[in-house]
Amino acid sequence: MPVIDVPRVSAPLLRAAGVAKNFGPVTALRRADLVVHRGEVVCLAGENGSGKSTLARIVAGSIRPDGGAVELDGTPVAFGGPKDALAAGLCLVSQEPTLVPGLSVAENVLLPRLNRPARTVRRTALAAEAEPYLAGAGLRVDPLRPAGSLPPGERELVEVAKALAAEPRLLILDEVTTRLPDPERLFAVVERLAAAGTGVIVITHRLREIRRVCDRATVLRDGATVAELGRDELTDERLSSAMVGRDLGEYFHKRPVPVGGERLSVEDLVTDRSPHAISFDVRAGEILGVAGLVGAGRSELLETIAGARRPRGGSVAIDGERLERASPRAARRAGMALVPEDRFGQALAAAHSIRDNLAVPWLRALRRTNRHRDHDRATRAVTDYRVRCHGVDVPVGTLSGGNAQKLVLARALGHAPKVLLLDEPTRGVDIGARSDIYELIGELAAGGAAVVLASSDLLELLGLADRVIVLAEGRPAGELHRDEATEEAIALLALGGGERDDAV
Repeated sequence: MPVIDVPRVSAPLLRAAGVAKNFGPVTALRRADLVVHRGEVVCLAGENGSGKSTLARIVAGSIRPDGGAVELDGTPVAFGGPKDALAAGLCLVSQEPTLVPGLSVAENVLLPRLNRPARTVRRTALAAEAEPYLAGAGLRVDPLRPAGSLPPGERELVEVAKALAAEPRLLILDEVTTRLPDPERLFAVVERLAAAGTGVIVITHRLREIRRVCDRATVLRDGATVAELGRDELTDERLSSAMVGRDLGEYFHKRPVPVGGERLSVEDLVTDRSPHAISFDVRAGEILGVAGLVGAGRSELLETIAGARRPRGGSVAIDGERLERASPRAARRAGMALVPEDRFGQALAAAHSIRDNLAVPWLRALRRTNRHRDHDRATRAVTDYRVRCHGVDVPVGTLSGGNAQKLVLARALGHAPKVLLLDEPTRGVDIGARSDIYELIGELAAGGAAVVLASSDLLELLGLADRVIVLAEGRPAGELHRDEATEEAIALLALGGGERDDAV
């Protein structure tokens, strides 16, 4: 009988089978499966709280599973920590930045290499060594600049450069694109790594990004793998159905709203980051979008309007009444609310409970708190905003990024503001929760509020905004009305081209 030579199929780069993880009474993962081959880009998709980040951290050695198995090249592994996983070629760029603010950009990029005793380091040599990795991440900054001085989008790219310096065999990107107005630079890095044989796991809620860069998708729901979708199955309908298990209806919830009188007026406002004056107004019921590349000044503009930054000139008025004092308290009393970009750095106290975080706007000096009332308020917010948690007394830091973002919105909307400033309101938020947030924004506008929405997601701006102003290097580059705004038109203005005569 002839011997048939059957070709051997090599083991996948990574295989996770039946992974389980509990945090006390909370079940984060039940039966999570994931396979990644060399040179493959796999999306790990699912709603907030589905277990994506937990599975990523288990693979990267940050936490240990309670059950199941993880194999690398067909061999079971049990990492003692992230350092062991990194030594094996597994690198995680987490959702929340991990840079050391006081160190330089170069020191952060090369930090794992610097953890050696008695190593002499020259700053100029360090900068030269870090430069190729920064360039590979599409970032042009002074390597000797303190990392803490960078805006959030550039800090995210430094995290990517740090991962590239580790020369990983498997790279995990957890919601990295949420701070990037132009993710194409990152996608080019991913494609280059995959072409060289590196496996890549991409965690994102943006369906267009999944279709753009991923070969297939593994979908988690309630801690278990519920679907494996190939490239030809990566449609919005299939992905959203697998992730949320329900029909989302009209995604952006944009509806005709009668526009009233001028509600917010910004006149010749100069922020502390740019010498250029910016003027615009927003009417009651109107949603104004703010677009621009990383470093264009979107966050600085909203924070200055809200009194979190001291302006160098200009004025802000609500319903014709000028804010005489630039402070968050004065803005809040006038009817303004800000949802900042960095939820944990600027809005929430991670170590404190949901109840205590939501009670902050009602705290007054020399006044006792009413814990029963705070508990009831937090319970209503958790229900109304569909926050997945195990009670209002759990620390906010235990929540997924998207659920934490819902709390920021709940606190901002608690006083029914006349003016709502939103800075990346859906960063790290799943598609189902995004739909809920878009509906809330629409309801607020229909109720007569003026909304200013700064976002790096152009589809979000195009789907919600009545007008879009575009910033380029801190200066106003132009304004586009809804019927003329396109991705191409916004990108051209953001890059400094096609500047319009009607620039704000």
